[in-house]
Amino acid sequence: MRVSPLMVVGVAVLLTASSAYATGYRVGFASQQEGPTRASVGASVHVSSSVPGATGGSETGSGSSEQLGGGEPSSSTPEAESTCVREPKRIPCAPQPETPEQPAKVRPAINPETVAVTVANRLSLGVGKIAASPSAQDTGLTGAASWFWLEPAPAAQSQTLALHGEQVTVSATVASVQWVFGDGSQVTGGPGEPYGPGAVPAGAVTHVYETRCLPGDQGHDPSVTANCGAKGYEVRAVVEWAISYRATGPVTTTGSLPPRSTEATIAYPVSEARAFLTGGGQ
Repeated sequence: MRVSPLMVVGVAVLLTASSAYATGYRVGFASQQEGPTRASVGASVHVSSSVPGATGGSETGSGSSEQLGGGEPSSSTPEAESTCVREPKRIPCAPQPETPEQPAKVRPAINPETVAVTVANRLSLGVGKIAASPSAQDTGLTGAASWFWLEPAPAAQSQTLALHGEQVTVSATVASVQWVFGDGSQVTGGPGEPYGPGAVPAGAVTHVYETRCLPGDQGHDPSVTANCGAKGYEVRAVVEWAISYRATGPVTTTGSLPPRSTEATIAYPVSEARAFLTGGGQ
């Protein structure tokens, strides 16, 4: 505890003022803690005096006390380390460990071609059904052209996949259609054109059969070929698809994937028309 100069001066003044009459005095000190770094300090003086000329020389005692000094912060040594105030005690802060910097997560590089292969496998690449004229229910006719087409005609398809900021679009388009007529003949063209009167359109797919092939002919009619099936000639339309991809994002590129093929088939019976000479009648 530190006694302030003001308190010392006050005590000295009181002692001097009462020296002529004092027969005894007492000095007291008191302090009160007001906070972690602050205290209130005070002092009191009690004086006993006698009045000169009092009867019988008796002493008339009178007591007085006076509070000196006031609250004054007590001295404290500055702390060298930081402190944390945690009621009701004040304790030093525990050193905080440094948080190591976490390395940034590096995403694996996107391979657009690998993504494109996955997308391409999701494409249905439907080709529709084979239609014919004369129809398969009516049978074709040897020596006359039969028409074939895909219904509906295969259309271009595309699908897009976004992954980690990379966008990959895969497109499939019809490159060609190979028509196999079942009698050993084939032609490469397009999806064909539905039959219609008038001139034959450029995209029409037609074929003329030379030999009949009806259900039950195989093994019974020596004139049919070995290609004749149990229900007629097997007609196939094999669609070849060209597949490409385009990637945008962290990696921008284009490319192509291996082609794919899908097909449709029907059994197409072919009949024949025969001419007979007959004698003239009367």
